Amino acid sequence: MSKTFNLTLAAAFLTATTLMTPVAFASTAYPGGDDAETSAVQTAIDHDLRLRADLVQVQTIGGVVYLHGHVGSEYAEERAEKIAQSVPNVGKVVDTLSDDEFNG
Repeated sequence: MSKTFNLTLAAAFLTATTLMTPVAFASTAYPGGDDAETSAVQTAIDHDLRLRADLVQVQTIGGVVYLHGHVGSEYAEERAEKIAQSVPNVGKVVDTLSDDEFNG
């Protein structure tokens, strides 16, 4: 195969992959929509005894879960993100939590 053919094939593959990406994300939408996803993630976080759950708020926009608020440590921040990611059918999680560990 020629170098030009290989480059054309690679470009076509990348274009096809890019065009298919929104479909892939759309298929991971939580059953019941954003409100149901928010509720499921918030419930999972609230049931974890190792978190100061009252300071973690969950919001879902367009299938993306956002974690807001303050936690007491970097561990708690990581724990909240892992819990959110462990909820079935949850796709992307954006962690905007701040931990108080370094705010001495």
